[in-house]
Amino acid sequence: VEMGMMEDLTRMVLNPDVTIRSRGVIEKCSFCVQRIQEGKLTAKKESRQLKDGEIRTACQSACPADAIVFGNMFDASSSVYQLNTSERAYGIIEENHWLPSVLYLTKVRNKDKA
Repeated sequence: VEMGMMEDLTRMVLNPDVTIRSRGVIEKCSFCVQRIQEGKLTAKKESRQLKDGEIRTACQSACPADAIVFGNMFDASSSVYQLNTSERAYGIIEENHWLPSVLYLTKVRNKDKA
């Protein structure tokens, strides 16, 4: 395989704009790495930090209920940090002491007795 061909294949693998694959092929979510990189580069060119909510993943943009939040889990002022530290937040397989980057929120239930 020619080197130029490998570079083209590598670019295609990292290009989520090429999402149509053969039938039965499933790909892992990249959390829209191309959007993250573009946002980081823009902020760097403008000599500033990324703003909360500046980068939106494709699924986040497509979700009409705003049920998907993406951001810096370590920035105390970010909305994703606030949700992450909520009592409602939980990760899958936490009992194995894995630290997932994807967290879920439990449903709010009415605890008041009628």
